[in-house]
Amino acid sequence: MIRVGEVKAMQKRNTNQKHIVYDALDYLGHADTEKLIAYINEHYEGISLATIYRNLASLQEDNKIARRKLGTMDVYETVKGKHYHLKCRVCGEIYDIPAEDVSVSLNVNDDGYEIEDVDVIFYGLCRNCKNLGN
Repeated sequence: MIRVGEVKAMQKRNTNQKHIVYDALDYLGHADTEKLIAYINEHYEGISLATIYRNLASLQEDNKIARRKLGTMDVYETVKGKHYHLKCRVCGEIYDIPAEDVSVSLNVNDDGYEIEDVDVIFYGLCRNCKNLGN
């Protein structure tokens, strides 16, 4: 039988681990599971793969993080305001572009479509790679 003190300790550990997963993702900006797991393993001890995956799912259910398909990659990011993405073709980094910095128009005639949202990915050079002459 599990005692009340043990339940509270388990809940606190789970909360701490959830914070670690969230904070790691917030620090990384955009990360696939491999990059996130490598970062957590490098900076924290005793967090299993199952715990990381469980907390990713829980954070998604809580709408704290989002999973995005960027090209051929699935990446996670913390939930922010409306924004788009730029993936640098040289270094591979992914950058956020605020929605107010982008003008996107869609001209759809009355074909019965009901568009609810748009997700735009730009491909090109980030500032660093552009400055290096890539």
